[in-house]
Amino acid sequence: MKKIVVEILNRVPVALIVIGEALIIYTATAIAKLAFTQLDPLYSVWYRVGFMVLLLLLWRRPWQRAKRGRLFHRSARSWGLLVLLGVSLVLMNTMFYVAISNMDMGIAVAIEFIGPLSVAVITGRSWRERLGIGIAAVGVVLLAGISLSDPSGGGHFLIGLIAILIGGSMWGVYIVTGRKVAAGGNSLDNLCVAVTIGWAAQSMVLGVPAVQHVIHPKADATWALEPFGPLKLLLLLFVISLLASFIPYVVEQITLRRTSSGTFSVMQSINPAVAVGVGLVFGEVPGVGELIGVALVILAVIVTFSGDASPAKGD
Repeated sequence: MKKIVVEILNRVPVALIVIGEALIIYTATAIAKLAFTQLDPLYSVWYRVGFMVLLLLLWRRPWQRAKRGRLFHRSARSWGLLVLLGVSLVLMNTMFYVAISNMDMGIAVAIEFIGPLSVAVITGRSWRERLGIGIAAVGVVLLAGISLSDPSGGGHFLIGLIAILIGGSMWGVYIVTGRKVAAGGNSLDNLCVAVTIGWAAQSMVLGVPAVQHVIHPKADATWALEPFGPLKLLLLLFVISLLASFIPYVVEQITLRRTSSGTFSVMQSINPAVAVGVGLVFGEVPGVGELIGVALVILAVIVTFSGDASPAKGD
């Protein structure tokens, strides 16, 4: 079955895979917003990361004798990078869930691109990176200005804005540390260990209350309070994690081998547009100014990464 899936992914055009992946991710994310009515975002993201950790552990099995030596016997610096990778990934996901609970999903996805764009500016040497971050900054300021001036927002957008800026910066940290960890090989196994560490750190804060709030749902929950409601909620959270986290990463490991990192980043610029489209289906209607802001971020990604012809890596 695995060989069949890989063969299909190797034959389908990468652009179609990226679009399909975005549709799956943001549909699952929109469904997660519906789950917020039953379980608070912070607790929902704990389950999303937790189920992803479980799936990665079952898939990669880092405890195997053949893997233990190279995965667990490493220098203090290497362990530091691994911890930073896991914590940044978990914090990125956590802040994204906080953000989409306070702003439209398409806007959050657009603003989050500030992370990889900032990395491109810091590490790049051409005019593309500077122009790209400038265009993106105009788009983000436009998005923030329009939303913050809306009195009906009740201050919630500001919370979301702060959260997504933190999440975007963590995306940047994840990219930098991920490249350094991947340079040593065994990227998927290292990711598995890193995410497990990150989730363990997250569990110290969110673990107990997340379990309690599923067993005893909050007072304003609806179907989660019904018989077997907690089990239905856990199943929903598992499906969200499978679609929004586990499957996309596995697919990316295959598609990244078929294109350069720059080309892949340009293809991913479609993500904010897809997120806006999915949001429309779920009742999130952006204004003209917000659409212009999202379009500017998409343009910024295209300008920034279209000149990058470095080969993408995966294993």
